[in-house]
Amino acid sequence: MNYDPNCIKCDRLSDYLSLSKKKYPDYFCKPVPAFGDKNVKLLIVGLAPGLHGANKTGRPFTGDHAGIILYETLFKHGLSNKPYSKENGDGLELLNCRITNAVKCLPPLNKPTPLEIKNCNQFLLSLIHI
Repeated sequence: MNYDPNCIKCDRLSDYLSLSKKKYPDYFCKPVPAFGDKNVKLLIVGLAPGLHGANKTGRPFTGDHAGIILYETLFKHGLSNKPYSKENGDGLELLNCRITNAVKCLPPLNKPTPLEIKNCNQFLLSLIHI
């Protein structure tokens, strides 16, 4: 199954996104789509969107500390056109790689439950080409 921006399969995550949207009305606060080329040799998988990173920007590892390290590393190895990612639409492009999260929605305390991970597995599997 492909990414669904309207997925509400996990009640706890859906409720948390709604609360987050009320607190941060300018944030993305939806399931976060994968970012980068399709049909790639390298798929990078994070656990879940961060509150003030991907949940804010709508792009994995964008706007948080982990993203600083990741995007600098990708640039160093020729897998992106820039060494940083500040916000969605900043001109960053990935080269022959893609980034996603195992869980598409922001979980409370950054800790998805096993059922939430299982529910998102269908989206992750759609990105893996064996």
